[in-house]
Amino acid sequence: MRFSERLTGLKKWTYKELCKGRMMKAPAENMDIGTINRQEPPVYLAWAPARVDKAGNLKEIPLSTVPGILIMPNQTYAKYMEEKRFDRYNNVHRPQEMGQHLAVSILFSVYEPGVRLPGFVDSVGEKGAGLDTSLILEGTEQGLFTLMNWMDDCMEKLLGQKMIPKTDLFVQEDTVTYSLYTDQSYVVDRRPIYYGFVNVVFGCHVNEGYNPDIEKLL
Repeated sequence: MRFSERLTGLKKWTYKELCKGRMMKAPAENMDIGTINRQEPPVYLAWAPARVDKAGNLKEIPLSTVPGILIMPNQTYAKYMEEKRFDRYNNVHRPQEMGQHLAVSILFSVYEPGVRLPGFVDSVGEKGAGLDTSLILEGTEQGLFTLMNWMDDCMEKLLGQKMIPKTDLFVQEDTVTYSLYTDQSYVVDRRPIYYGFVNVVFGCHVNEGYNPDIEKLL
């Protein structure tokens, strides 16, 4: 199975299990802090948002993917041969498992602009001073819990199903890890956007193909 086929299958599985029918808070189109939209989060095959996309009228990438999930492939083995501990200590050298790996980081982004207190919507003065932001309670715990609950759902699905349907991917359970998004050991705090990772390595089949030169040599 090709690399692109595996990622496409993982994307479809992620959408079905973690996004379909889930309505989450999202920024308003005009970035009006007085308005909160809800939308179904999308899934992308990409990398962590880092720059402004100038195409069309798109907003900054971090906002255009919130809420959302990015599946980012990492460095991995093209072919891996694992020896059992028993074999190694008994001077027996035989491959117990031969396969490829697919390592991915799944980045979750959540939008949580906080709790609007009574009077916030009506706080625009006669002179048009704007909404009173002091009437917003930053939803630190709410945003964090929403993010971690979503990541928990992902880990429960991975560890429970153990494979991705219609692909050759199976979960290597001891590789599943999770964390908040960090940079140089510091948690990246970009409220009202919250980021977190689930990292996982999948085992898959090596499709080596036929080598006629080896056949001639033999």
